[in-house]
Amino acid sequence: MAAFAFTLPVLPGQGGAVRGMGDALEGSAELQEAYEASRKILGIREEKMWVQKTPIGEALVVYWETEDPQRALRELADSQDEAVEKFRDLVMSAAPALDLSGEQPIASELLFSWPKP
Repeated sequence: MAAFAFTLPVLPGQGGAVRGMGDALEGSAELQEAYEASRKILGIREEKMWVQKTPIGEALVVYWETEDPQRALRELADSQDEAVEKFRDLVMSAAPALDLSGEQPIASELLFSWPKP
């Protein structure tokens, strides 16, 4: 299982929309089930997200555990699953730096890992 992390700048004024996704998931068992099913479609075993405040705005920090990050990104771009589409639409409207039209550069460089696997 590969660990994959990336950041996306959040557009000004869209931090609330990003935070609202987490609140919506926590508040609805039905939405949680759909989201979990969508992660299986994407091949994501674990996912964590943070909003990081920076001097130049906010960024969405995403952590995935998946066998194939490129496959997960392709599925995110192409899936017709309703929960995947909602997530994709949110990301594209609030943090559109992720271009889902082609292969993504897997640019995250792991500097160290602790504890050692």
